[in-house]
Amino acid sequence: MAARVLPGSDCRVRRGRRHDLGAVRTLLGTDDLPPKVFRRLLADLGADVYVAEDAGGAIVGLVSVAYARSLVRGGASALLDGARAAHPPILEGLIAFAEERARRRGCRRLAAWVEPDDGALRAALLKRGYHPGALLTTDLAAGR
Repeated sequence: MAARVLPGSDCRVRRGRRHDLGAVRTLLGTDDLPPKVFRRLLADLGADVYVAEDAGGAIVGLVSVAYARSLVRGGASALLDGARAAHPPILEGLIAFAEERARRRGCRRLAAWVEPDDGALRAALLKRGYHPGALLTTDLAAGR
């Protein structure tokens, strides 16, 4: 898929690449994203990682979506794994982009994984009409 411009901005969206790891770490606010994990995610056919670049080529946003077949839902489902952006309009554009990608991949549902402290993503999703659903999570690293 060729890069495209996000509506209402000068940002273009393109597939993430290996050399984007530093900028992705900065947007996520973490230095502990291992290169191996990032490379595997980029190569995974069951996932999309896209970045938004401003006119100067700086990465100012990202969105990650994972896809799975659902027996219960009767088709493909998508999970918005994360989205970050320097400004709310870019974040909203990336969410709309993720929805479009999920539709094109035949998904009937897009659920969003929102960390408790990610108020910007939660607000952007609610503004787009998302509502709390039946997604329950647990931390498997807890050793139960």
